[in-house]
Amino acid sequence: MSYEPGKMGVAEGMALVFTTTFTPIFLSSPAVYVDQAATAVWLLPLITGFCGIAMIMVLLFLMQYVPGDLYAVSERLLGKTGARIITLYLIAAFFINTVLMLRQFAENTLLTAIPALDITVAIGWYALMAAIVIFVGIEPIARATYIVLPFGLTGFVFLLLFLYDKFDLHNLSPWLGTGLLPVFKTGIVASGLGIGAFILPVLAPAFQNLRTIRTATLLGFGLSAVFRAIILFVYTGIFSVAVGREKVLPFFEMARLINVNRFIQRVEAFFIVLWVIFGIATIAISFYVALYLLTRLFNLASMRPLVWTLAIVAAQLALLPSDVATVIELSVFANSGLTAGLFAIPMILLVVALVKGRTTENHVS
Repeated sequence: MSYEPGKMGVAEGMALVFTTTFTPIFLSSPAVYVDQAATAVWLLPLITGFCGIAMIMVLLFLMQYVPGDLYAVSERLLGKTGARIITLYLIAAFFINTVLMLRQFAENTLLTAIPALDITVAIGWYALMAAIVIFVGIEPIARATYIVLPFGLTGFVFLLLFLYDKFDLHNLSPWLGTGLLPVFKTGIVASGLGIGAFILPVLAPAFQNLRTIRTATLLGFGLSAVFRAIILFVYTGIFSVAVGREKVLPFFEMARLINVNRFIQRVEAFFIVLWVIFGIATIAISFYVALYLLTRLFNLASMRPLVWTLAIVAAQLALLPSDVATVIELSVFANSGLTAGLFAIPMILLVVALVKGRTTENHVS
């Protein structure tokens, strides 16, 4: 678990951002947003992507003048108390995300691949894999994820191309869905899905420089937003709003439709393996960031003693919701809280920096 700065580049940063912001497309959230935005649901990833990139650019702008990572910037501008509040919020955000991801991917495994498996065993397996991966370190995780990305993106393109005969453009009318303003509001609320972009400012010393982080954010978040928009566009065109809002696993349902000939069919098994890989990577990344911030907050020498203990706690918390519907409701509710933090943290820091800068100028004059 190396914390030495300056080793990771654009590829690793892009992989971290892309993985954490793209993975929710495998879960049930697309069906929820189809219900809210109707035929214009494909606009939501573009809105959330723009909001996420804008907020991270604000942080990077501040980091040009206040050196260090997000914790150091917060401490410099808000003092120790303010920095600790922001850090505690981010710890809670990433840990809650870890818990919800554990439960949702465990449920998905039962629904798609191993229905006879006990939910406790499934959650325990995901928690165990994530904990083991964390011991490798964030740099190997990022590089391994970057290696998997080309295969994953190729698979997504393959999926979309072979669904052309199922696509009906009439299912996308009216083009504005529930209306431009409601869609825009829904996109703003859904921006919490991009909380993963905070990973780069949090781990800023692990990257070569701010230009690296900026480029990685633009590429990772932009690529994720475009792919999610295309997938939702095709999904709505295939199933329509009436049917699409009822699917528990939208992406899996799309994969099940591929039946080109007797040699190319039942390819959803490949995508199950793919989203399991992305799921474990996302859980591990979120869990790592929560542990890293906890280690930083209390100035601990290492996060190793915390890994197994908090992995068990996360697995136990993931078992609390009674059913899938409750988990989906909790995810939507948690996303609203993540959206508040995504906007509030950069804007508070920016306002304080401007006020302090203006005060300093007045003193000098």
